Amino acid sequence: MRFLIIGLVLSCCSAFAAAQDPTKAAPDSYKLQFENAWIRVFRVHYAPHSKVPVHDHSRFPAGYVYLVDSGPVKFIHTGWDEPVLTRPPTKAGSFRLSPTRFEGETHAVENPSDTASDFLRIEIMTEAPDRKSLVGRFNAFSGDRKRGLNKVEFENSQLRVTRIISKPGEPLNIVATDSGPSLLVILSNGDGDLAAGQTFWLAANETKSFDKGAQLELLRFDFKTKPLKR
Repeated sequence: MRFLIIGLVLSCCSAFAAAQDPTKAAPDSYKLQFENAWIRVFRVHYAPHSKVPVHDHSRFPAGYVYLVDSGPVKFIHTGWDEPVLTRPPTKAGSFRLSPTRFEGETHAVENPSDTASDFLRIEIMTEAPDRKSLVGRFNAFSGDRKRGLNKVEFENSQLRVTRIISKPGEPLNIVATDSGPSLLVILSNGDGDLAAGQTFWLAANETKSFDKGAQLELLRFDFKTKPLKR
């Protein structure tokens, strides 16, 4: 009987732990899009007026790339001094960087808006010698697109993020550096066949070519440190 009780307790604990995985606790809201030793990319969707059950997020720093215009979203935490945090409305093409909490994060989510919230959560699993500096909110581009753009919007010892807009009617070739890989996140492609949120991984020195056509906008994440040993 004693062993039976212990077995039931362990089973319950295992089920609870598994339920905290966002892709299992809330499969309609979180889908693992890509994973390797450097990053995990989750595609996130909060439907209008939806409530997402409690789930965990890892301790790794993260980037959030917003794919649509959306309203405010509430994140409800347990055991925090200020348990409810409200993310302000977001604009498609904007992004945010966060060092996150060292112990990870557990929360539920409520989207009180009439619009959905769609974004990528990019967990950065590389060495972070200057972790606290991995922070900031970066607006969507609102200038003249005719000349194209290649602008570094963030850089520290761990990561560089560049916004790239191709010149109309010209091809776009992107080469990863010889010191590390790159992640490309599509933001918009006009009438082209690439969708917002689509990603491409480039190993060091690898090239990705996009044919001329509809004007392309993307974010390039360059990883400057090695993956953490786990």
